[in-house]
Amino acid sequence: MKKLVLSGLLFGSLAMAATSYDVLPYAGYIDYSGSTTKDNGSVFGVYISAFESPWKTELDLEHTTISYNNNTTDLTQNDFTGIVHYYQGYNLDYKLGMHYVDSTDKLTDKGLVFIAGILYYKTLKYNAGVDVYYSDYSNQSTSPRLYQISPKAGINFGNYNSKIGSFYAEGKIDFIKVGHNREENGLKNNYTSIEATLNNYNGAFTTSVSGWIGKRVFAVENSGFIVNNLADEQTGGIKVSESYKIDKASLAKVEYSHTKFKENGNSSSNTFLVSYSYNF
Repeated sequence: MKKLVLSGLLFGSLAMAATSYDVLPYAGYIDYSGSTTKDNGSVFGVYISAFESPWKTELDLEHTTISYNNNTTDLTQNDFTGIVHYYQGYNLDYKLGMHYVDSTDKLTDKGLVFIAGILYYKTLKYNAGVDVYYSDYSNQSTSPRLYQISPKAGINFGNYNSKIGSFYAEGKIDFIKVGHNREENGLKNNYTSIEATLNNYNGAFTTSVSGWIGKRVFAVENSGFIVNNLADEQTGGIKVSESYKIDKASLAKVEYSHTKFKENGNSSSNTFLVSYSYNF
């Protein structure tokens, strides 16, 4: 589950360019409502990154617990994510990574999500790129395998020194194809959703609002750091966050998200997340 748009991990020497590190612990609470059997949940994790041009490495460790309102045993899950970036010149970002799922959900336990992406960007102007994911859930003979392609593009506008600050707007489309055991899991061939995000940068504050519509299953989000490895069909969501730059090295953030999904009928989840980032 992310948290923040994440950053990298490397090492260097005094004779080379300095390495920049980020440490970001986070914690959250999930409340479920509607016809779902899920009651509530919690998430805890830490993100670590380091950057030394032209390489950036990102690591994330996360633990999630979901409780139910019937006699179902709690679901517990550990997620491990690693992504490496290579920056070519000042305009291209290539990335490769992997997300591993260790879960008491037998259908998706030991799941592997392979991550690849390319982004072309002009700093503080615009960007365009695509992320590609292959989710291999093969712990059981009925476990699914899925392909996801997520093209995206964004643009910066406004004046940071003005009273209302500057803005960044991004659009993204998620195409998901179920490639294995579709019938056993009651899934369709294809799922599509559209997402829009608007960020405002004003002094020490960054405000972000995003929303999406469409249909998703087993969706990969947040550049590969969030994997929704439950078979519930999601039908829309919104996310709002506010971050405050405490000083040059640290930043605090609060985030709220609401997601609609189908489980025994219409259901939804509300997630509250707090995080703290320290850069050195």
